[in-house]
Amino acid sequence: MNGKNSLFVSIISLALLTALTVGCNKTTPAPTVPLQGTQPLDNTVTKISYVGTNTCKQCHTGVYDTVSHTGHFDAFKPLANYPLDKPLTPITVFDAANTTKPTSTTLDLSKAKVYGVMMNDYVIAEVPTDAGFKNKLYRVAAVKKSGDKWTVEAAKQADVDKDGKPDWTAEAFTCGGCHAPGIDKASPDYGISCESCHGPGGTHASATDKKGTMNAETAKKACLTCHKSDPIKDAQGNFTTDNHHGTRDYFASKHSQSSQLNQCLTCHTPHKANSNGDMLQADKPADICVKCHAGKNLDPDKLMWKNPTDPYGHITKDHSFGAIKYEDLQDDPATKPVEIKNPTIIELIKSKLPELAK
Repeated sequence: MNGKNSLFVSIISLALLTALTVGCNKTTPAPTVPLQGTQPLDNTVTKISYVGTNTCKQCHTGVYDTVSHTGHFDAFKPLANYPLDKPLTPITVFDAANTTKPTSTTLDLSKAKVYGVMMNDYVIAEVPTDAGFKNKLYRVAAVKKSGDKWTVEAAKQADVDKDGKPDWTAEAFTCGGCHAPGIDKASPDYGISCESCHGPGGTHASATDKKGTMNAETAKKACLTCHKSDPIKDAQGNFTTDNHHGTRDYFASKHSQSSQLNQCLTCHTPHKANSNGDMLQADKPADICVKCHAGKNLDPDKLMWKNPTDPYGHITKDHSFGAIKYEDLQDDPATKPVEIKNPTIIELIKSKLPELAK
C-alpha cells in the first residue's frame, strides 16, 4: 500500500472511530431536570417535552394497568377525586413562609389554580403573585375523610397576627420534587408518572424505532432521586438518619457495595404492587431474601428496624439489613429524634460517604 492510500485509510478509520465514540457516549436526560435535551455543536439546546401518561399507555397498556394501582401513582390526585361535604368557599390564609411580618390573602378555592391533593392530605394551590407571599405554591388546606365525604380544613393553624385567635396558614410546598414532580416540569401529569422515573418521553413517543430518552438505567437511578438512602447533616454538624425519604442507611449494607445486584430493583418492582400494596417482588419479603440467601431463615422484620423516635411515624424501615442497629445509634429521645452519636457508625459514614463528612 502506498503512502497516499495508507494516509486515506488512516483518516477514514479515525473518522469512523470518532463517530462510534460519540455515538456510544450519548447520554439520556436525567429525570430530575425539566426539559433537558442534547447539546449540538452549534450550542443550541434541543428540548425534550413531557408527553404525559396517557401517551405512554397507548403502547404500554399492560404496564399502565399495574402501575396505576401502586402507591406512587396514588400519591398526588386531582381535588375532583374527593367528593366534598360542601362547596368550596373563599379562605383567608397567612403566609407561613414569611416569618418577618403577618401577610395574608383571601383565596377562593373554587376559582384558584388548585393542582391537586398530596397523599390524601394536603391541598396544593397557587397563590396570586400580587398577594405579597414569598412563594408561588403552597399547601393551602387539607382534606379529611368523614364517612363517604371529605371536608376541607386548615393544613395548619397558628396565631400569626397575635389577636388571640388561630389563623389558617398556607404552608410552604417543599415536597413537590418527589410527590408532585410534574408541576415544575411542565408535564401533563402533576404527580408521579412514567416520565418521573424514565425521563421526558417526547423523543421516544415520536420515534419510529421507539428509541430515545427512555431506558432501564435512567429509571433505576431515578429511585435514589427521591428515596435517598444516605444520612444527612444538620445545621450543627450532627449526622442524622434520613427518615423522611426512606431506604434509611442503605449505604452501610453489603447489598449497596455488591456488583451482583440490580440495586433497588433486586427486591422492589417499579410497576406493580404485591398483595399487600407494597412495591416488592413477592408478597412476603422473606421470600425475596431466600432467592439469594438459600437455606437461611431471615426475618426482615428483625433485620429492618423502624426508628421509634421518628416524629412522623410513616417512614420505611432501615435498609442497612443489620449493619446498623437502632440501639447502636445512641439516639437520645430528649434531643434530636434521629441523631447518630456512635463513633463507629460516624467512622463508617466518613469512609463510605467522604463528601458528606466534609
